[in-house]
Amino acid sequence: MEELTRNQIPKIAIVGMDCYLGGNCHNLDSFEETIYEGEQHFVPLPAQRWQGIANQKQLLSKYGFDDRQAPLGAYIQNRQLPSVGVDEFDPQKLLMIHVADQALQDAGLDPGSRVAVLIVSATKLVLPESPVIKSPDTNNQLANYVSHKCNLTGPSLTFTAEQKSVFPALKMAQKLLANQEVDAVLVGAVELAGDSASVLLRNQITPVNTGVNTLSYDQNSHGWMVGEGAAAIVLKLHETAKRDHNRIYAAIDALAIVENTTSAINSIPTHIDAESITQACQEAFALAKIKPTDINYLEVMGSGIPSQDESEIKGLLRAYGTCEASLSCALGSAQANVGHTYAVSGLVSIVKTALCLYRRYIPVVPQWSSPKLPQMWQDSPFYVATESKPWLLEAEATKRIAAVNGMEVDGSYAHLILSEEVGQQEHDRYLGQIPYYLFAIAADDQASLLDQISTLQNIISNCSSLATAARETFRTFQKHHHPTYTLSILGRNQDELMREIERSFQGVKIAFETGKDWQTPVGSYFTAKPLGKDNKIAFVYSGSFNAYVGIARYLFRVFPQIYDDLVNRGIYNRAANVEKLLYPRSLKKLSKRELETIEQKLIDDPVALLEVEVYFTGFITAILKDYFQIKPQSAFGYSLGETSMMFAQGIWTNFKQSSQNLNSSSLFKTRLAGCKDAVREYWGLSQKHNINDENLWNNYVLLCPPSLVKEAIKSENRVYLTLINTPEEVIIGGDPQACQRVIQHLKCNAYLTPLKHVIHCEPMRSEYDEIARINTLAIQEVKETIFYSAAEYEPITLESNAVGQNIAKGLCQELDFPRLVNRVYNDGSKIFIEVGVGSNCSRWISKILQDKEHFTVSLNRRGTDDHISIIRVLAKLLSHRVDMDLSPLYSLSSPSFKKNQIVEETITLANHTTDNRFMRNNQPEILPEKYYTLPISPPSQQYELLEFSQSQPRYSMHKNSILTEEPRVMSKLIANNHQTSSVLLRDRASTDLLEQSISLPPKVSVGSSASLSHSVEVNDTVLPQEDNIFIAEEKNDKALLKNNRNPEIAVDKKQLANLRNSQYENLMNNAFNMAQNHKALLEIRQVSLHQISTIIDQQLNLYRTLFNQSSD
Repeated sequence: MEELTRNQIPKIAIVGMDCYLGGNCHNLDSFEETIYEGEQHFVPLPAQRWQGIANQKQLLSKYGFDDRQAPLGAYIQNRQLPSVGVDEFDPQKLLMIHVADQALQDAGLDPGSRVAVLIVSATKLVLPESPVIKSPDTNNQLANYVSHKCNLTGPSLTFTAEQKSVFPALKMAQKLLANQEVDAVLVGAVELAGDSASVLLRNQITPVNTGVNTLSYDQNSHGWMVGEGAAAIVLKLHETAKRDHNRIYAAIDALAIVENTTSAINSIPTHIDAESITQACQEAFALAKIKPTDINYLEVMGSGIPSQDESEIKGLLRAYGTCEASLSCALGSAQANVGHTYAVSGLVSIVKTALCLYRRYIPVVPQWSSPKLPQMWQDSPFYVATESKPWLLEAEATKRIAAVNGMEVDGSYAHLILSEEVGQQEHDRYLGQIPYYLFAIAADDQASLLDQISTLQNIISNCSSLATAARETFRTFQKHHHPTYTLSILGRNQDELMREIERSFQGVKIAFETGKDWQTPVGSYFTAKPLGKDNKIAFVYSGSFNAYVGIARYLFRVFPQIYDDLVNRGIYNRAANVEKLLYPRSLKKLSKRELETIEQKLIDDPVALLEVEVYFTGFITAILKDYFQIKPQSAFGYSLGETSMMFAQGIWTNFKQSSQNLNSSSLFKTRLAGCKDAVREYWGLSQKHNINDENLWNNYVLLCPPSLVKEAIKSENRVYLTLINTPEEVIIGGDPQACQRVIQHLKCNAYLTPLKHVIHCEPMRSEYDEIARINTLAIQEVKETIFYSAAEYEPITLESNAVGQNIAKGLCQELDFPRLVNRVYNDGSKIFIEVGVGSNCSRWISKILQDKEHFTVSLNRRGTDDHISIIRVLAKLLSHRVDMDLSPLYSLSSPSFKKNQIVEETITLANHTTDNRFMRNNQPEILPEKYYTLPISPPSQQYELLEFSQSQPRYSMHKNSILTEEPRVMSKLIANNHQTSSVLLRDRASTDLLEQSISLPPKVSVGSSASLSHSVEVNDTVLPQEDNIFIAEEKNDKALLKNNRNPEIAVDKKQLANLRNSQYENLMNNAFNMAQNHKALLEIRQVSLHQISTIIDQQLNLYRTLFNQSSD
């Protein structure tokens, strides 16, 4: 506990982020869309990559690709990168500079801010290309350049992944902020891991995925997936971020890091320790002062490397294990979308998790089926989402909490606890970025409208951004006040929009000629007889018991403010239970049959269905009223839709009380549903009448006039006409056999409804008082809207008891929906907007008013995304000239951030030095393969080079080792300082696979050792060597050189430091202090220079005065 106390740090806020990853993830928005939609970016190798290596079939075969094909991967192709520094930096560094700049802009930091820059660069795997000894400044050039270009004044440090990976760099950032040495810290990481040498080398150690591209825990996944890119986050102290009113993506509550000295420092570390993973988790829980059950989402490494995955699963199950399978925590991994980005993977996971917290959703794992080793997962809290879904709070939770698990190449295991920032105003631009565009055109006559269509046609045919074109078209539309006609054009892309525009020329003409509305399947719409100017709008609330699994899944994504809607906020008290029914949880993907079973369970729970109706209609109402400012003049409900109306319109605000009333009452459990005791009592059925609940009562839809049905049921005392939907459609309920006799007598079309409850009939009159009690709640008056009830088919008096009595009376008697609709219509409402589940009410209203002027729309249709339905409805209402605010569709008020104005140009990943060198060294013949593992031998870092002959290496998952025949081993201990003896062998037989450097020691063999002290002469410089060097038994350096052609030995003094040494940490701290002191010196010098300048100005003024006096 003492160690945990020492690690306690102030809360940190993530205030800026950006990333550029393989595929189409070119910025934060595209990455977030990838995560939510479950998109994957694994494509064939781009033509310009690998420079001919992809065509070397024998070479690919020798490096483990049996199909002789380059693997699919999330490769980066052409990119917009900073043009400044193109000659100075390679594409990898340019990519990092670009992403860092975007992250700083996202954070809105001012130039000159005290911001530290910490960059983790690509893994160093192989020998250096050049013997040139680089200065210490060269290694730090990348971070220095970012700091310089953005005019930042804090320290800047660049690490390789072996030195300090993302999580240790994050810990350093926390210390800098805690010590108030800087105001913010940028942490970035970059690796182009899709280069030929990176992929081929790593494929030798452990194979690329040959199965389904998904989370590697899946039973159909068999290996790691190629990915690459860069990411960056900007951090501040949480209290500072709040004081500065920064947007906070997520708060870092705890970071625990455990170093495993038996692990390998490599891009593919072996000897993974499950216990260390468990320890990191437990320390993080303690630091954050939470329980594992408080965490609802866990972002895992899921590397695809068998030994890593198995150890990670074991370690997490131990840390998060419960005594029962509660399914309270979702699992996910960004690698299922963008592949294994190696040095960047930890930061990509952090960015993804922060976005999920900020947007408040659980992300999908694409192509997930079921886990490997299912017996290991029994009684675990984990499930996997096969569709992204709203992240609703558990009953007792106050905020959303997530965790990120990391296993880095520097041998460290990390567990990071993140939480949402509660109560901040979210600036969501996603609605304006959805590729479903509404173009509004206004005119006062047909000719002008056709001219406007031609103008739009030219705009679309030449535009490069449809979102921008839609926004500018809307700005033009806003300038046309009170137009007579409005045309709505909808489309997802340029081709579709051009087709819709072409169709509109003829459609508009026909609409004017015939008076009939023009609309297309895509959603474009025009009416020559708009009704919105002189007629009222009515909101229609459909009856309950129509909800289905998956409803409203997308609404929270598109309209995030509904989370905070005052009417719906009370729903959170029951949201956790309802959410589990609407969005089922499972560790395996549910089959269609399993989903049908779950939905039937939902249908069989009337209380849950009723709550879902309130849940959904409240959201739709809030969207129309609060987002788009559509205000109804009247509202009414169908059956139990009246209760939904009361909550959605804000007449009732205490959903918790209503939920408690419903759940504590037997009304919809045993009286009107289940065993239906109210019916049994009304029919006089004693216990000896052993009638099964399923056979007691059924409901049927009949396509028959009500008058004929009323006549037919006179002879049946257990059949009731419950609802009249239209003049040609009714619902009857009662004894199943008696209902069948009525249907046979009428010889009409009929079908059984899935609902089994009793409603709108004489047998339920005994429940009148209970219904009134449940629906007698505190109310608040809602002005400007008239509310109608089916109790008396007239407006409701908004008084608590009166509302409860009206609802009870309406539910206990037959419902005549046409009568209710005609009453509202006669009072002046001609536009009907159905805001409940489905579109039954809209269909019925159209039948009821088929000979009258009216317009009806619905906002929910199963199988269609809700936001698509909403935009289509808006398009129709717009053409009918309904007053509304469409600005949320166009991101007119999206937040702006300060730009650092770095000019960009397109960079193509081709002719990369790695690919060129690999090709040069491997033609015309295939030479022996080489790869490297880098185990740690404390207190120093030991590099070990395994060189194999023609034998093919085999990877052992159980032993975490590489197996081959007659390996020749070379290793050397590297000292804990900055001066390295790096030896480069240059000849045709030596294959340096990557451009990054590695220190090559004298050839030795593991097995015997001796203590000695010696030195190596390098460029006339004698470098001291460490003791305890392993001595070669089989061959010495001379024998090695003798077998080589054109041998050259170049030695680079530069050497990796042992970053685990406390002296190195002290050195870093001293460096930071020196930087701060130097900064203070410069500030003092600047003040001094300013004072000197002032003195000089005063002297000049004095000379001028004396000169003027002498002249006088």
